[in-house]
Amino acid sequence: MDSQNFKDYFISEHQNIIITSRIPKNYSPKPNFNYNKITFIIDGIGLHVINGKSYPIYPRMLFFTQSTDLHIYETTQNLNAISIFYQPSDKFWLIKGFEALIPKQFASFHIHRFLDLESASKIQDLLKKLIDSQNKTYIEQESLFLRLLILLRYCSYFYNKDNNNERRILQLIRWLHWNFEQDIDWNNLADQFSVSIRTVHRYFNRDINLSPQRYLVKLRLFNAFYQLKYTNKSISLIAQNNGFDDQSYFTTCFKKEFNFTPRETQLGIAR
Repeated sequence: MDSQNFKDYFISEHQNIIITSRIPKNYSPKPNFNYNKITFIIDGIGLHVINGKSYPIYPRMLFFTQSTDLHIYETTQNLNAISIFYQPSDKFWLIKGFEALIPKQFASFHIHRFLDLESASKIQDLLKKLIDSQNKTYIEQESLFLRLLILLRYCSYFYNKDNNNERRILQLIRWLHWNFEQDIDWNNLADQFSVSIRTVHRYFNRDINLSPQRYLVKLRLFNAFYQLKYTNKSISLIAQNNGFDDQSYFTTCFKKEFNFTPRETQLGIAR
């Protein structure tokens, strides 16, 4: 690691855990940067581009990344995130083999996941303790890090068997992130996940501060932003691929969301 990066992130070369609120400034891993990372979104919205795929990110989202991942944040809007960089377990003093607690059962190691309100609150409380531990002994810091990994595994809806409405809606949102380009019938989608349409609207408006349809439009626009900036597809094809049959309407929605046009984005002259 070069000296500038060392000064930016680390207090000591013997650190195994580093916590920061910074976000990547470029689309590449740091030289000799062998730390993996857990990121928790506190506030704000944005677009996380990782290994050629884009993910809209919102509060109470959590994701894992590896040192070899290429990623950057785009179109951030007051984004507030906490990232925990950690070395492989063989570098730790006390907790060996904790990688078994890191979710690997999905094709995408860095899968983005939502947490319910109770889980997010517990994680934030533990993150505060972990931040405070940076000036204390490695014993306390490693112990807290292990508690965090156990809590993350427990809190993730992939592991929780509780089938309440909030869990069902979190599963609905995850489905939506992979299928947003489809024509969405909200009543049918609510039935598919065994929740009422009223419950869906209440959850979105209360916890995401967007209507379900507005959230869907944002997913489509954020993905369109990524395709305009990082692919050679035409604007008309990008509009169609993201659920907009009318290119003029797509342009209107895009400019309202990002304050510049699809063409400006594609040409790299967006302000």
